[in-house]
Amino acid sequence: MVRLPDTAEAVRRRPGRPKGDRVLATREQLLDAAERMISEHGPGATMEQIAAAATVTKPILYRTVGDRAALVNALSEAMIDRIAAAIGNALTGHIQPREQFEAAVRGYLGAIDADRNLFLFVNTGRQETNELRRLVDRSATLMIELFSAAPGLQTPTMVRTWAYSILGAFQVVTVMWLGSDYSDRDTIAADLTTLLWPGIELAGTAE
Repeated sequence: MVRLPDTAEAVRRRPGRPKGDRVLATREQLLDAAERMISEHGPGATMEQIAAAATVTKPILYRTVGDRAALVNALSEAMIDRIAAAIGNALTGHIQPREQFEAAVRGYLGAIDADRNLFLFVNTGRQETNELRRLVDRSATLMIELFSAAPGLQTPTMVRTWAYSILGAFQVVTVMWLGSDYSDRDTIAADLTTLLWPGIELAGTAE
């Protein structure tokens, strides 16, 4: 005689969740699995591959983390945290404003170099406009803090414009650098500083 599943139990158990309603993986574990898969297989890693790496079903991945856009947003936050930490560490021991700026650029590039595939994954994924604006504003805060070392640049409008402009320059240069390795990290940092710092310094001394 075949025993039919209890109706109440069937209702309680959602698709992708095992009997007993046991959680197979936490959000943090799934994000870690996503990073491992992206690191190993590149920015084209799929949600199916990530779920397999975490040994869960795709419905569990979607229910716990969200769709691909939600995953991109979560990993973008992690990338920004690492960039912020790298910049903070790079600034140690530098006193002169220009040296601080160049050290910050090296820290930025170093954090991305350490997680190349993750950077490309979060920058090729589709993000909602509001979420993208929030992430850009969070990244711009790092630049705004750096400008406190520059003479002048006291008006909020000027600071914000420079922060967005420099982020744009960093973004394009970094994507092209990751695609071809056309130069080493320190040289690129020095080149970006040579290009950008005179303008920052001039703007700061303008009447």
